[in-house]
Amino acid sequence: MFATFCHSVFKPPQRWRILLFAALLAGCHGNSGVPPVTYTDTIAQMSAAIEQQLTQSGASGGLSIALVDDQRVVWVKSFGYADAGARILANPSTAYRIASVTKVFTGTMVMQLSEQGRLALNDPLTRFIPNFSIKPPLGFGPGAPITLHSILTHHSGIPGDINNGVMTLVPDADFNDKLVSYLQGEYQSYPTNLILEYSNSAISLLASVISSASGQSFSSFSDSLFQTLGMDHSSVSVDSPRVSATLAKGYQAGQEVPRFYNNGSTTGAIISTIQDMARFIKMVHAGGQGERGQVLKPETMELMLSPQNRGVALDFDTSIGLNWFLNDAELAYAGRLCYHNGANPGFRSHLEILRDHKLGVVVLANDEQLAFSEIAKQTLKLALQEKTGLTPVPSAPVAYAAPVVWDQARLDAMQGIYILGSAMNGVPYITVRSMPGALEWTSPDSGNTVHVIPRANGWLSAPQTQDSEFEFGEVSGRQVMLWHGNGQTALLAEHYSPPPIPAAWIARLGSYRATNCQSAFACGSGSLIVADGMLGFGSSVLVPVSDTLGYLRGLNRAGGSSVQVLSSAPDGQEELQLLGVRYRRN
Repeated sequence: MFATFCHSVFKPPQRWRILLFAALLAGCHGNSGVPPVTYTDTIAQMSAAIEQQLTQSGASGGLSIALVDDQRVVWVKSFGYADAGARILANPSTAYRIASVTKVFTGTMVMQLSEQGRLALNDPLTRFIPNFSIKPPLGFGPGAPITLHSILTHHSGIPGDINNGVMTLVPDADFNDKLVSYLQGEYQSYPTNLILEYSNSAISLLASVISSASGQSFSSFSDSLFQTLGMDHSSVSVDSPRVSATLAKGYQAGQEVPRFYNNGSTTGAIISTIQDMARFIKMVHAGGQGERGQVLKPETMELMLSPQNRGVALDFDTSIGLNWFLNDAELAYAGRLCYHNGANPGFRSHLEILRDHKLGVVVLANDEQLAFSEIAKQTLKLALQEKTGLTPVPSAPVAYAAPVVWDQARLDAMQGIYILGSAMNGVPYITVRSMPGALEWTSPDSGNTVHVIPRANGWLSAPQTQDSEFEFGEVSGRQVMLWHGNGQTALLAEHYSPPPIPAAWIARLGSYRATNCQSAFACGSGSLIVADGMLGFGSSVLVPVSDTLGYLRGLNRAGGSSVQVLSSAPDGQEELQLLGVRYRRN
């Protein structure tokens, strides 16, 4: 209707036409006479909340926040200290390590090269890294080739956290070459495209892909992206003059974190300011248009922000685009969204965009004690309410399914050990037991016994509530336990029947320490133990495959990672190798 009015055939007297045309033109460009939202309430409430958190948490550092409405940066504010020792306050020019939010920039660079015809998403990784190889996963059949698409969606099966050497006190330009060499003797965690397994290691390899496809160093190519975005105070190098003088000091449990290099450049190395990050949000709002030029075509931007894993059965409600996460239950009422967050020692970050309302927020913090994601989400909730009136939708009354009686044999078949998707209090499993008409297990994080009964919908829940329901079944050939609640479904655990433990592994029981740590931070330690008839290392269940090879069991981030027994020169003493770290028994 408005477009039609702007092209109206109404013809006033000649002497008024120029003035009227100017007025109508202003209207056609969106000057509706409605003043822009000021977000006064959002700013006031969040400023008070952040100040309160800084006081109550005892944080040494601080944070910066930006709220962006379409192409307007409506709020930029810094709180706390960039350098607590020198009493230097954080300000909008303070630079922070944005950690894994780096990955959305990496995805953007890959898609720029795709638009240029220099690569395709279905290209195998070996096209750009010819000497890349990895052994097939343990406990699974062979999978599909590892492609750029599988890496960008975290479905490559490349073990995710081969972090030894990623963060160092001196830079290591050869880190990716060492990673490729290491992977030649490693096993995939899972077959390609079986399950979403967040993989820093796989994303790190994209630095070599970008360099090979572009003919430039990754640093130079990223600088070109920053230039187009207008991000003049951002870099992948801590030594860059654009960030070195303004980089905040990171704080961990009240202690200053040493200045370090992140050698996984594509996975977590970018350093930026809150003002620069606001420019990136504006680019997403504008469908790929940067401050100084086109970064991506609108259709490419749309592809990046479209679900790529709808056919992956084991992913359930987790939706991922190309290096963007696309579902957030807390903000689902706002429609389409995209986000990423990040963590480096002493630094935290959260970037989230409500696409249907062109509202975005970014929080950069230099203290691990600050609730950075909660601050970002609450800011978006308040801003959305001010802009549109939308508020979280109240939960509909639960229509409880009636209790039913199952054959006892059906309940007995569900008994057994289940490896949790994430360890609770260091305990990686639960033991489900059947009893007359019900199941029960003890929650390892609380010690409370969970007692559930069958329901008419085929799930089980506590007798008095169905807020949390549990389902047992087979998905992609794996016997799993699912959780249902708040309209969401998540993989809770996987059934596991422990095999006999070989004598060679029994002889290795004891505590272990890392021997080849090449990190600015501790590589950790662990104990090889037996519990409930299972072999365990650290907070994972270890499945022995032979006398010198095993893998961590569980459909989770560490699951599938191989544990190899190596002989250590010069004394020949055995060591256990897991994710690039060697451990020797104390």
